[in-house]
Amino acid sequence: MVKKENDQELVSVKKTILSMSFSLVLVVAVLLFIFGFRYFLSGREYKGANVQKEERKNDYDAHKEYLETDKSFKAGYIMIKDLPAKGLYISELPGKKENSSTYLKSGQILWAGKKGTYKDKTYYHLKNGMYLYASEKYMEELASYEKLEGYVAITYISSTGVRLRKWADFQADNVVKSVYVGDKVQVKGKVTRKNGESAYITDKGLYLTTDIQYLNDYTTEADSSENEK
Repeated sequence: MVKKENDQELVSVKKTILSMSFSLVLVVAVLLFIFGFRYFLSGREYKGANVQKEERKNDYDAHKEYLETDKSFKAGYIMIKDLPAKGLYISELPGKKENSSTYLKSGQILWAGKKGTYKDKTYYHLKNGMYLYASEKYMEELASYEKLEGYVAITYISSTGVRLRKWADFQADNVVKSVYVGDKVQVKGKVTRKNGESAYITDKGLYLTTDIQYLNDYTTEADSSENEK
């Protein structure tokens, strides 16, 4: 009788051990499946724009100087003017329109730190790291640019008024509209060309004479802590 009970107990223990072993094997199999599947997916993960960004970084070296520098050029402001219908662009690499090209507009002011040649063409290297093809027809190096705030009051009495222009060239065919005696025009800046002519830049990005025979000047220098344009 005792032997029979011992045999039953032994069978019960064996069943318990087998059950635990099976459960352990099942848990290990599930864990292997989970980690194996995650490893499988990791090689196929969609990285979206990050992948494109890395690929673009490989296209150029942000710290490389591409230009054969013009030592006679002094860093300063450039005024965009008289743009063609197809526009003008700046880009991450000299001569490249692809990807992050930015199109400019007449009257825009840019800061150029360097000027030089790349593949027999001349470019400006701008403050933001971009490159601009240098053309005297479409841009002009300025003597100075300063930020202002305030306004000018038009005092010139004339049926034609005082003209507002797309850029600071008073002989060019670039008139947009006119302002008249009594008008107040908000001003955000002033440029001086290398020929000595100067012009205010209005808050709308248009250009106005600084000649006091046409207006009263109520402008002041803007806060110097503002970022350069």
